[in-house]
Amino acid sequence: MNPQFTLASYLSDPQAFLFKIEANAEQALVVRLSDSDLQAAAFVDDRMLQVQRQAVWMPLAELLSEAPPLAPPAPSAIFHIGHCGSTLLSRMLGALPAVLSIREPLVLRTLADLKRVDAATARFDAAAWERLLRRCLALLQRRGADRQQVVVKATSSCNGLIADWLNCDGQARGVVMHIDLRSYLCTMLKSPTSRFDAENFVAARLADLHTALGEDALRLYQLNQAERIALGWIAEMQRFGALAERHGGRLLRLDFADLLADPSAVLTRVAAHLRIDASAAAVAAALGPQISGRYAKATDHPYSRADRQADLQTSAELYPGELRAGLDFAARLLQRYPALAGLREYFGP
Repeated sequence: MNPQFTLASYLSDPQAFLFKIEANAEQALVVRLSDSDLQAAAFVDDRMLQVQRQAVWMPLAELLSEAPPLAPPAPSAIFHIGHCGSTLLSRMLGALPAVLSIREPLVLRTLADLKRVDAATARFDAAAWERLLRRCLALLQRRGADRQQVVVKATSSCNGLIADWLNCDGQARGVVMHIDLRSYLCTMLKSPTSRFDAENFVAARLADLHTALGEDALRLYQLNQAERIALGWIAEMQRFGALAERHGGRLLRLDFADLLADPSAVLTRVAAHLRIDASAAAVAAALGPQISGRYAKATDHPYSRADRQADLQTSAELYPGELRAGLDFAARLLQRYPALAGLREYFGP
């Protein structure tokens, strides 16, 4: 650890990247990463440190300081429900010459976790947390100095940051991405890792849904796993709807099915929404074989639209009882809470 490393040192190195925050140690890890490193990574997390890289710790107080001032805009953002094609969209945008695409930086997960801590036991008060968020977003956007825009895809556990992100910069825009409930259930049920992800996030999602509904009658221990997965989807879809209503044209809601059906038109629409200059030729190039027909999280593996449909169908055949349990639970919940009734149109075929 180099105690002399400061924010000024960070700003003097164009490849310095704020990799993670360790709030307990009051330190932040800075790693030297090139634009190509960031563009290639499916996740900007500890897996990137399996390769030896130059890194240094910086006192967290430096990020919370008022000087030197940083005033670039916040980056554009992709938020999502999880397992819904957001990595593919991020890679498509990153293939446009005007974009630097950064996927799931660890620092955002930490900020989301720090925000969830009850005020009495929080590491930071609200003002300090907001200052930390603003500084982190400014440092993310800084990487786009020679490009038109940075687009950051957040982890699905970071959806609680959306309103704060938009409030940091009145010009910031984002995409909120989803898939229909039936496809979501099939996607999550077919993979033990995906089931684990759903269980990891469902308590926080239920807490947010309780807040949105103004009551806390729902209990996780009363639900089976398929019902808990459906509950997570409902909580995030409710959040997306409320945010889109509140922030109007600054958030673009996107169904992955639309991107699959007409990738050129949808990528053009997303780029325009994020104010990214993208000619028809640039969009066509971004949809080339290096992106399309590959598995977005591991691009060396072929994965077509037909492969995805086959996977969903196989999952429906393997887990018909759980699929029905999840769909039935969602239907009952929408009957119980009229405020959620609008989600019925997203259930799928």
